[in-house]
Amino acid sequence: MDFSNCKILIVGDVMLDKYYFGKVERISPEAPVPIVNIVREESRLGGASNVANNISSLGGQAILCGAVGYDFFGKEIERMAHRKGIHTEFIKTEQPTITKARIIGGRQQIVRLDYEQRLEIPEKTKEGFKVQLEKLIRETPTLVISDYGKGMISEEFCTFLITVAKQHGVKVIVDPKGQNWAKYTGADLITPNVKELGDIIGHPVDNDDLAVETSAKEIIRQYGLEAILVTRSEKGMSLINKQETMHIPTHSQEVFDVSGAGDTVVAALALALTAGNDMKESIRIANIAAGIVVQKIGTATLTAEELEKAM
Repeated sequence: MDFSNCKILIVGDVMLDKYYFGKVERISPEAPVPIVNIVREESRLGGASNVANNISSLGGQAILCGAVGYDFFGKEIERMAHRKGIHTEFIKTEQPTITKARIIGGRQQIVRLDYEQRLEIPEKTKEGFKVQLEKLIRETPTLVISDYGKGMISEEFCTFLITVAKQHGVKVIVDPKGQNWAKYTGADLITPNVKELGDIIGHPVDNDDLAVETSAKEIIRQYGLEAILVTRSEKGMSLINKQETMHIPTHSQEVFDVSGAGDTVVAALALALTAGNDMKESIRIANIAAGIVVQKIGTATLTAEELEKAM
């Protein structure tokens, strides 16, 4: 579990997750809603930032690239990332930093507040960013594209990233979003959840082995992909490629909160592959890592010690 020499480049939608924890003891007299008496608040790195945070927490070297606004939340992300040893290369935009604020009463999420606008990056800024990224890709063995559908990973930009990575023999892992998977062509591995699998195939997919395998094989044929790793919440995950299918049951004893679990899977998978493990062993490591974080509240990470103990 020594990932100290593993350098991973993460490019994607950078976010901040805010949590407000409190107690619910009565209903508001103004409307039929619970009153949450806030006793604690936390800020956590979310989206692509959470992938980087998981990599750093597991002892790897994370380089995070994306966009943040000229606002307090953007500064907070930079501050937190640097404190955790994550190297950042950010574009500054006029749009607000994407932030999700969750109100938690006891152990139950009451409501979520989203601060976001569709990302619009000037062409000149984007071209300068590409020059920086090309240099970073050349120096990094593994690229993670963390697409949350917020505008950073456009089709043209994603094609650029994968093309440059392939030119330099860099592994590409994609955490996808949306229905345009043509932009992921050339990636080594794509990691949708069951809902995202349904979004791309055009109909809901039942969370059972046969339905997941059939849908994934159809998508592999349609887009000429190498492999798909489907994360299936309490049912574990499934690896499907042109040669074989492998279903792995969840390692978790209890699934409490799956938010951010996909980020943990991608982070652990990227580290394990970069460290020289084969695909099957890397997926086993990622599955165990996911089984740990789904037992925690909210967007969470784990340490190399936790992972080693669980294995």
